[in-house]
Amino acid sequence: MSDNAQLIEEMRWQLKQIEERKAENQRVLAGIAGSDHTTVTSSDRSVTVLAGPDGVVSEVRLAPEAMRFDAVTLSRTITAAIREAVAAGGRLGERPQQPKPKPQPQPKRRQAPAVDDEPYDGTVFDV
Repeated sequence: MSDNAQLIEEMRWQLKQIEERKAENQRVLAGIAGSDHTTVTSSDRSVTVLAGPDGVVSEVRLAPEAMRFDAVTLSRTITAAIREAVAAGGRLGERPQQPKPKPQPQPKRRQAPAVDDEPYDGTVFDV
């Protein structure tokens, strides 16, 4: 096979790998969006935040109206929506606490006497 044909085959293989990864990523994202997530929208509807269990933020959406805000107002609106979504998502991740089993009593073990490797003061050792 010529070098060009080999290069074309390699590029086709790489393109196929990219398309497979893209499809897998889309499946994963669809699973995330459909799972136990909470959606929080700011009161002015300019910011929407999606958070999953344990408060993990998976998406932040800005409505076109959000671009009319100054930077300080927009950042405060985003931060407030994220905090609310994280708190709500954290509650999704909470699992009922199961009582811990009582520890079983362990048999008492006798400790071996401590061995002191240090020489006593005033003791001379010939090496």
